[in-house]
Amino acid sequence: MATQVSTLTSSPQPWIYKAGWDLRWLIGSSLVVPIVLLFVWMGSSSTSINLGITALIGGPHLFATFTATWFDPRFRRHHLWLLVPITLVIPAIVVFLGLNHLQVLLSIFIFSASLHVLHQNIYITDIYRKKLAVEKGWWPRLIDYGVMLLCIYPIASYKLVHGQFMLGSIEILLPPIMKHPATYWLVWIGFSFFLSAWLVKTYGEWKRGELNVPKTILISSTILICFWVPIAASGTRLELAFQSVNAWHSIQYLGIVWYIQAVRRKEGFIQNPLMQRMTGAGKRNVLVFYGFCFLTTMGLLAVALLLPMWNPLSLTGENMHQQYYYMLVLSPLLIHYALDGYFFTVANHGAPDPELEPFTAPRSMNLDEIPEERFERVRA
Repeated sequence: MATQVSTLTSSPQPWIYKAGWDLRWLIGSSLVVPIVLLFVWMGSSSTSINLGITALIGGPHLFATFTATWFDPRFRRHHLWLLVPITLVIPAIVVFLGLNHLQVLLSIFIFSASLHVLHQNIYITDIYRKKLAVEKGWWPRLIDYGVMLLCIYPIASYKLVHGQFMLGSIEILLPPIMKHPATYWLVWIGFSFFLSAWLVKTYGEWKRGELNVPKTILISSTILICFWVPIAASGTRLELAFQSVNAWHSIQYLGIVWYIQAVRRKEGFIQNPLMQRMTGAGKRNVLVFYGFCFLTTMGLLAVALLLPMWNPLSLTGENMHQQYYYMLVLSPLLIHYALDGYFFTVANHGAPDPELEPFTAPRSMNLDEIPEERFERVRA
């Protein structure tokens, strides 16, 4: 996460922070996908891949959300209507399904995770769109949304319909009415339509000299990766292929939340003294921010390891360890999905207040334009 100060000009620049940073953390981080897939193809164990990605980036990206929500007094005051129901209801549903319908819980998780990954990239492309402000009307956004929302499902839907989509040894379910070839044919038709429209639109933007370069690169990367990953593995190894997408998504998220919090700190929006010390543009701040999220992840994994030994719910059967693990891990994960679903939706629509809606910060401010002394005055 670079800290050098760039030379500012009056001309609009399309990058969220700066070209080098965006290309490393939001777009170039997609190179982690083939690296993870290489481990999958080499036969690395499911445990090593799943726990490795969860410990290093998946868990930290999850807990980064809470630095901008529960750890932000201003956000808590204005969003209790959102935080309290989500925090209470989602774990209750997860525990109920984990105890009684584990297959249903994992199916809900897979669909939520795929939408969450795509929604995040839509959110980032919306930032790029607003920073350059050359697109007119609603149809360019609709085409971008359509091709991104469908790109992961053409091959995945075929596997789902034929009972070939697994999370470990557990088959992911579709509603009975969708277990029909018409499902994946409709997905293919929709994806083909939006992909064709997007290619035509992009070519027209290039011809007119209006091409939004970072947005186009990100959408291209998303389409390419998400379309092909479902075919990269099969059977019980399929979930590992999707971990490669999760790894990219998590790196992006850690980068964007770090940037958001660094901007908000300089603007004086962060009131929590702990978060003030953790956030900022220096390397030390970056390490502290990541270290906090990493150590929190280690705590969660330690509890997940010890809980089956304690067995407070007196569970029995071969799925006992899975039940405890998924109930413990999916509760904060689905809270994270719900909060980000709200953030990603409101941040780039209308005129949200950046003091109250933290994910608006990247489009409305530039980290290098905000003098550090502004934060010093607020802190004093």
